[in-house]
Amino acid sequence: MPSVTNLIGLGMPPEHAVEVSNGTFTTVTSTNAVVATDGGIRTKMAINDISSSTVPTAAELTTSFGAPATVGSGFVGIVKDNNEDTNCYVVVSNGTSYFFLKFTKAT
Repeated sequence: MPSVTNLIGLGMPPEHAVEVSNGTFTTVTSTNAVVATDGGIRTKMAINDISSSTVPTAAELTTSFGAPATVGSGFVGIVKDNNEDTNCYVVVSNGTSYFFLKFTKAT
């Protein structure tokens, strides 16, 4: 049965809260909003230049998403390096720091 949940009560900062229905957004209030589900996962895709081809810096990830404390613990994001078809990273936050894995492009 479909349900709509406002994410403020689930630990989502009010400025990022949106309505979701069965894990799918029904409204987004900002183009820079963090996507969230009622299961507690928060995510966002960012396009940002990563200066090194293998290691994004904490500063580059903060440029992409904001400070780890701002996105909060449990945040999961994707960085698409400079909007090219080269490097892609999955990034997680524990609320204090960022951690990442680089994806390998399929051939």
